[in-house]
Amino acid sequence: MDKNNTRIALMLVSIIVAFPLSLRAQVTPAATKAVNSIDPDRIKADMTYLADDLLEGREPGTNGFALASTYVASQFKSIGLTPGVNRTSFVQPVQLLKGAVERKQSSLTLISKGREVNLKFDDDFILNPNLVDLRAEVSVSLVFVGFGVHAPELGYDDYQNIDARNKIVVYFNQAPESFPSNERAYFSSESVKYEEAVSRGAIGVISMQLPGDQRTSWEATVRRSKQGRIYWADKKGKAQNTFEGLKVTVTFNPEKAEKLFVNAGQKPDVVIQSLKANKPRSFELNMDARIKVVTTTKAISSSNLIGVVPGSDPVLKNEYVVYAAHLDHFGIGEPVQGDSIYNGAHDNASGTSILLEIARTFKRLEVPPKRSIIIAVVTGEESGLLGSDYFANYPTVRSESIVANFSIDMPFFFHPVLDIVPYGAQHSSLSEPLGVAAKYLNLGIGPDPFPEQVVFIRSDHYSFIRKGIPSLFIKSGFKTTPDDQVDRSISDVAWRKTTYHTPQDDMSQPFNYEGAATHVKINFLTGYLVADKAERPTWKYGDFFGGKFGMKSGTPDQR
Repeated sequence: MDKNNTRIALMLVSIIVAFPLSLRAQVTPAATKAVNSIDPDRIKADMTYLADDLLEGREPGTNGFALASTYVASQFKSIGLTPGVNRTSFVQPVQLLKGAVERKQSSLTLISKGREVNLKFDDDFILNPNLVDLRAEVSVSLVFVGFGVHAPELGYDDYQNIDARNKIVVYFNQAPESFPSNERAYFSSESVKYEEAVSRGAIGVISMQLPGDQRTSWEATVRRSKQGRIYWADKKGKAQNTFEGLKVTVTFNPEKAEKLFVNAGQKPDVVIQSLKANKPRSFELNMDARIKVVTTTKAISSSNLIGVVPGSDPVLKNEYVVYAAHLDHFGIGEPVQGDSIYNGAHDNASGTSILLEIARTFKRLEVPPKRSIIIAVVTGEESGLLGSDYFANYPTVRSESIVANFSIDMPFFFHPVLDIVPYGAQHSSLSEPLGVAAKYLNLGIGPDPFPEQVVFIRSDHYSFIRKGIPSLFIKSGFKTTPDDQVDRSISDVAWRKTTYHTPQDDMSQPFNYEGAATHVKINFLTGYLVADKAERPTWKYGDFFGGKFGMKSGTPDQR
């Protein structure tokens, strides 16, 4: 464990044991009764339907997604949720715009010393669609900029002494290992890197994973790219977050990285070691690239589903704790092991099913908490947190009235849940009710075990973080029972490598539904404590994310 994670672990452990009795007392008999009524079989039943082949992988814009939405809306009604859209409907329409690259008309050619090398689509690289310029073409020089990170607050700059104007920047899509876990995730995000490249005058980007990255395989990246790329559109139908200054964006096969460095006088493995040692590296690659990308577009009608449990306090009921889980997955795609339906049982029929049980648990309370609860089942997470980002930009309530968010997304319950990894806990006062709930449930709390996977930016809670709303994303840890002979730190990572985003993520997997119920309990109880407390959550003093985003909401930094 590195120094940053050790510090976070000690802080989280101290949180559990240091709470005031007044906060502990908020685990009321009514809340205890509600927690004890949570039923793992209901989670299994909802998952079984949502991950069935009948729903064809729940891709937005398909009949399968419509069936899933109808099912969830019927559950909202059965549970007794109040319609969250103008108090008349559960449906919040979300217009999406899908871009796909015409592979036969698109190309990438490297040019050096008068020699042209035509690279192979899907083998060497893939191109991302350009929804602003449907026929984009550039021929410019390449410059390497390390991780593509400019982080003066952390004493790091990959762009020092390099001119990126009217060039294509080449970088690895991670961030320095020396950064704290969630700050590392922030600077690893595509949007932050794109914004920095545009601010430097770059007109294109070539990004690639570090060799050996465990997040996904090149084959999976290629499969996913063939399904196109989706953006949410504003009220005028314009795709958002498209970074218009970038004419071309390329994902490069890291195993072919030497093709980009051949004229640079630098070996990729030496450069990587330097970057891992927190030593920025940037230099000219001494070659040009001619890139052409032809894009076709298609409008897709989708929707979020919004239900409400009204609060009981005459004033605080006008403030909201939002729970979110995404409904979508990849639909029908390229076959793997003879199966082409990407059922998305764990990702994220599980999260939606857990969220439905959370909603039932709130409704079983004889007296609701003081604040209202929003249950949001969102679209387009797999395409870039689209539904949650749309809701965060067009909330169905006043944006300043949202005090906290909890995201539930493939939380891992292939085993009993004995400890949790609460992404975001160290940044805000949500750590306090979380600690109370964890102690009550006898759950351990640990730090991010795999900072290189940048989990903090990869689910719907991050859409709320970017709007300055304190948020939590709770995953399982790796503690095991004496009878469990499996090292969960290995098996859970292996699942990501072999099953994640494949058709094999179906209901044949050995899920532990008692573990799923534990996720209901920790999310419900923490949110209940937040919703029933007079003070709204705040960012911690001097926090990185509070400083970046905190003043966008009604939750300013603590002073």
